[in-house]
Amino acid sequence: MKVEEIKEMIEKDAKFLKEESNIDIASLSVPELCAKYHQLIYDETMILNYLKTEYKTTKRDRWMYYTGKSDKPFDLVILKTDVDKFLDADEKLNNSLLKLQAQEEKINLLTEQVKAIMSLSFNIGNAIKWKKFLSGEIG
Repeated sequence: MKVEEIKEMIEKDAKFLKEESNIDIASLSVPELCAKYHQLIYDETMILNYLKTEYKTTKRDRWMYYTGKSDKPFDLVILKTDVDKFLDADEKLNNSLLKLQAQEEKINLLTEQVKAIMSLSFNIGNAIKWKKFLSGEIG
Protein backbone atom coordinates (compact mmCIF):
# COMPACT_ATOMS: atom_id res chain seq x y z
CA MET A 1 0.00 0.00 0.00
CA LYS A 2 1.31 3.45 -0.86
CA VAL A 3 1.85 6.15 1.74
CA GLU A 4 -0.64 8.40 -0.06
CA GLU A 5 -3.33 5.71 0.23
CA ILE A 6 -2.61 5.31 3.94
CA LYS A 7 -2.80 9.08 4.45
CA GLU A 8 -6.13 9.24 2.59
CA MET A 9 -7.50 6.40 4.73
CA ILE A 10 -6.38 8.13 7.92
CA GLU A 11 -7.88 11.42 6.75
CA LYS A 12 -11.19 9.73 5.90
CA ASP A 13 -11.36 8.01 9.28
CA ALA A 14 -10.38 11.20 11.11
CA LYS A 15 -13.07 13.18 9.30
CA PHE A 16 -15.70 10.63 10.35
CA LEU A 17 -14.49 10.68 13.94
CA LYS A 18 -14.49 14.50 14.14
CA GLU A 19 -18.18 14.81 13.30
CA GLU A 20 -20.02 15.82 16.46
CA SER A 21 -23.20 13.97 15.55
CA ASN A 22 -21.35 10.67 15.36
CA ILE A 23 -19.74 10.85 18.81
CA ASP A 24 -21.47 7.68 20.07
CA ILE A 25 -20.81 5.79 16.84
CA ALA A 26 -17.22 7.02 16.90
CA SER A 27 -16.77 5.61 20.39
CA LEU A 28 -18.15 2.26 19.32
CA SER A 29 -15.98 2.18 16.19
CA VAL A 30 -12.69 2.30 18.13
CA PRO A 31 -12.20 -1.50 18.25
CA GLU A 32 -13.06 -1.84 14.56
CA LEU A 33 -10.63 0.90 13.55
CA CYS A 34 -7.89 -0.56 15.76
CA ALA A 35 -8.35 -3.95 14.12
CA LYS A 36 -8.22 -2.37 10.69
CA TYR A 37 -4.96 -0.55 11.37
CA HIS A 38 -3.42 -3.51 13.23
CA GLN A 39 -4.06 -5.64 10.14
CA LEU A 40 -2.38 -3.00 7.98
CA ILE A 41 0.59 -2.91 10.36
CA TYR A 42 0.86 -6.70 10.09
CA ASP A 43 0.72 -6.61 6.28
CA GLU A 44 3.28 -3.81 6.04
CA THR A 45 5.56 -5.56 8.57
CA MET A 46 5.57 -8.66 6.39
CA ILE A 47 6.63 -6.51 3.44
CA LEU A 48 9.31 -4.92 5.65
CA ASN A 49 10.67 -8.36 6.53
CA TYR A 50 10.89 -9.19 2.83
CA LEU A 51 12.68 -5.91 2.11
CA LYS A 52 15.18 -6.57 4.91
CA THR A 53 16.02 -9.92 3.35
CA GLU A 54 16.27 -8.32 -0.07
CA TYR A 55 18.63 -5.66 1.33
CA LYS A 56 20.89 -8.28 2.92
CA THR A 57 21.02 -10.24 -0.34
CA THR A 58 21.78 -7.12 -2.34
CA LYS A 59 24.50 -6.15 0.12
CA ARG A 60 26.11 -9.57 -0.17
CA ASP A 61 25.94 -9.46 -3.97
CA ARG A 62 27.42 -5.98 -4.11
CA TRP A 63 30.16 -6.98 -1.63
CA MET A 64 31.04 -9.93 -3.86
CA TYR A 65 31.10 -7.59 -6.86
CA TYR A 66 33.48 -5.11 -5.23
CA THR A 67 35.75 -7.79 -3.76
CA GLY A 68 36.09 -9.53 -7.13
CA LYS A 69 34.28 -12.72 -6.10
CA SER A 70 31.28 -12.48 -8.42
CA ASP A 71 30.87 -13.67 -12.02
CA LYS A 72 31.31 -10.11 -13.28
CA PRO A 73 33.73 -8.49 -10.81
CA PHE A 74 34.48 -4.81 -10.36
CA ASP A 75 37.12 -3.54 -12.82
CA LEU A 76 39.34 -2.03 -10.15
CA VAL A 77 41.17 -3.83 -7.39
CA ILE A 78 40.25 -2.16 -4.11
CA LEU A 79 41.52 -2.66 -0.59
CA LYS A 80 39.33 -4.56 1.86
CA THR A 81 39.25 -1.46 4.05
CA ASP A 82 37.78 0.53 1.15
CA VAL A 83 34.97 -1.90 0.29
CA ASP A 84 32.63 -0.23 2.81
CA LYS A 85 33.12 3.13 1.09
CA PHE A 86 32.10 1.62 -2.23
CA LEU A 87 29.13 -0.14 -0.65
CA ASP A 88 27.98 3.10 1.01
CA ALA A 89 27.96 4.81 -2.39
CA ASP A 90 26.49 1.89 -4.35
CA GLU A 91 23.30 2.87 -6.19
CA LYS A 92 21.66 -0.57 -6.12
CA LEU A 93 22.33 -1.01 -2.42
CA ASN A 94 21.12 2.52 -1.61
CA ASN A 95 17.90 1.97 -3.58
CA SER A 96 17.26 -1.18 -1.56
CA LEU A 97 17.96 0.73 1.66
CA LEU A 98 15.59 3.56 0.66
CA LYS A 99 12.78 1.05 0.05
CA LEU A 100 13.42 -0.45 3.47
CA GLN A 101 13.40 2.95 5.19
CA ALA A 102 10.21 4.01 3.39
CA GLN A 103 8.51 0.82 4.57
CA GLU A 104 9.61 1.52 8.16
CA GLU A 105 8.09 5.00 7.91
CA LYS A 106 4.79 3.54 6.69
CA ILE A 107 4.71 1.27 9.73
CA ASN A 108 5.51 4.24 11.99
CA LEU A 109 2.64 6.21 10.44
CA LEU A 110 0.20 3.34 11.02
CA THR A 111 1.44 2.80 14.58
CA GLU A 112 0.91 6.48 15.41
CA GLN A 113 -2.61 6.26 13.98
CA VAL A 114 -3.39 3.30 16.25
CA LYS A 115 -2.16 5.31 19.24
CA ALA A 116 -4.42 8.20 18.22
CA ILE A 117 -7.40 5.87 17.89
CA MET A 118 -6.67 4.31 21.27
CA SER A 119 -6.79 7.76 22.88
CA LEU A 120 -10.10 8.49 21.18
CA SER A 121 -12.17 7.18 24.10
CA PHE A 122 -10.45 9.65 26.42
CA ASN A 123 -11.08 12.49 23.95
CA ILE A 124 -14.73 11.54 23.56
CA GLY A 125 -15.14 11.49 27.35
CA ASN A 126 -13.69 15.00 27.51
CA ALA A 127 -16.02 16.18 24.74
CA ILE A 128 -19.03 14.82 26.62
CA LYS A 129 -17.93 16.53 29.83
CA TRP A 130 -17.46 19.79 27.91
CA LYS A 131 -20.98 19.53 26.43
CA LYS A 132 -22.40 18.91 29.90
CA PHE A 133 -20.48 21.89 31.25
CA LEU A 134 -21.79 24.14 28.48
CA SER A 135 -25.36 23.00 29.09
CA GLY A 136 -25.03 23.65 32.84
CA GLU A 137 -25.20 20.01 33.97
CA ILE A 138 -21.70 20.21 35.44
CA GLY A 139 -20.74 23.25 37.40
